[in-house]
Parts: sequence; C-alpha cells; structure tokens
Amino acid sequence: MVTSLGRAKSSVSTKVAIIAATAVLYAIGKGLTAYVPSPWGVGSLLVGIFLPAYFAVVSETLPVAVGAGLGTFIGDVIFLTPLGTTNPALSLIAGVPANFVAFLLFGWFVKKYPTWSGFVAGTVTFVTVGNLIAAVMVVRFASLVFAPAAGLASFSAVNLVFGFTVFWNITSIPAIIIGVPILIRATRPLFGRSQILGFDPHWSAPAAGRQLSISIAFALVFLLLGVAFLLGFYSPVSAIWGQLNLYVPIAALLVLVFAPLVSVVAGTSRKATSAAP
Repeated sequence: MVTSLGRAKSSVSTKVAIIAATAVLYAIGKGLTAYVPSPWGVGSLLVGIFLPAYFAVVSETLPVAVGAGLGTFIGDVIFLTPLGTTNPALSLIAGVPANFVAFLLFGWFVKKYPTWSGFVAGTVTFVTVGNLIAAVMVVRFASLVFAPAAGLASFSAVNLVFGFTVFWNITSIPAIIIGVPILIRATRPLFGRSQILGFDPHWSAPAAGRQLSISIAFALVFLLLGVAFLLGFYSPVSAIWGQLNLYVPIAALLVLVFAPLVSVVAGTSRKATSAAP
C-alpha cells in the first residue's frame, strides 16, 4: 500500500522543488561514479540511479521524471564530458529521454501497484526499458555526435545494444532494490512533514507469499537477461570489455537476495492513513 499524505495535487513550488532535488542529487550521484571505467568507453556506472528512483516512489511522478532527465544531463556535462565518456549532444539524444521515460513509467507503476513486489517488478521492467532506449540511441547515433564512439561501428549493433543494456542493468537495478528501501526507512520520520514526500509506501502486506513469488520471478528475469547475453551475444564484443562475465553473476546474486527483503529493509510506518487511489 502507498499512502497519499493528504495532497491530491501538489503546488507549483512543490513540483519545482521535486524537480530540483531529483536533478541535483542524481547529478551528484553520477559524479561519484564518473571515474569508474565503463564498457566500450561510453557512459558510466548507474549506481546513483537509486536517488531518482527513491523520489519516483515517494514523490509526484512527472516532476521526478523531469528531474531525472535534467539530472542526468547536468551530471553528464559536469562530470562525464570532461572525462571523455560522453558529451552534451549524446546525453540529450540518449540519457535524457531514457531517464525521463523510465522514471515516468516506473513512478506510475509503483503507485498503481503499491506493493513491494510491484516495486521489484517495476524496477526490473522499466529500468530495463530505459536502459534499452539509451543503448539503442548510443549505438545508433553516438558515432555521429561523439567521436570516441566511432569504433563501435565495427561491432554488431545487436550485441552492443544488448551489452549496454545488461551492463547498465547490473549497475542500476541492484542499486535501486537495495538503496531505495534503505532511504525509505531512513526518511520515514519526514513523511507528513515534507511537501516533497507526498507518498508513504507501506510494503508489508498480507499476501506475502504471492509477493515473494512475484519478486523472485522478476529477479530471475534479471538473471536470465544477463545469462542470455553472456551465452549468445557477449563473445564478439568481449575483447573491448572483458569483465561482464564476472559482474553479471554478482549483480544477479544481489538482486536474488535483496528482492525478497525489500519490505523488511524499508520497514513500515506506525500510523495507518487513507490509501492513495
């Protein structure tokens, strides 16, 4: 259950605050991992993505999606462009639309299906969709606007798209499934006091067995995507980045362990209020 804390529609100032908070924290999160090498020399780790994901759960959806798109652009321009792993044009083509769409759908989904299994399902599904959008745009257009990506043309587009998607998945999905529940627990005393935190998730539910099954099922989907890439698509592109066969199992293990524990980590509030529509 997600509780709406008495605000059917937020004010313009609250929307602006949500956009600003999401954008600034996401940009900082990108900066913290900007120096970690990424495969094929494009983009970065997406560990900091748990910050806009948190806001997508607890705040109004559209401002969060706008903030996520803005935050990824700011982070790319300030941190990644000087390092030579992207530029503003590529960020606008790939990162901005991918983040906007992913968090628009993710935020809508976790409020429509306000359970911890819904959170896990939404994370695996819509983060993958966003990463796929970014991967397609990078492989299709990066060489036109970003000179260091010209070498990607010598590899199969399908292999690269699948590879980028899996790489971004293994850095972003575990971060969201672990980081968001921790942030919810840490900030729970602020619910009802902050205009930004408009939705209070209560992820303990009577149908725990069914939710557990759903969570494990989507964790297995995450695992199968990685295994399918490693077995059928990785070899032709492994020469330019050879660590995915190590990182995929580690990420899958994290998701399989933590997906069933989301409600335990997030905790529950002591007060029950009316449920959001």
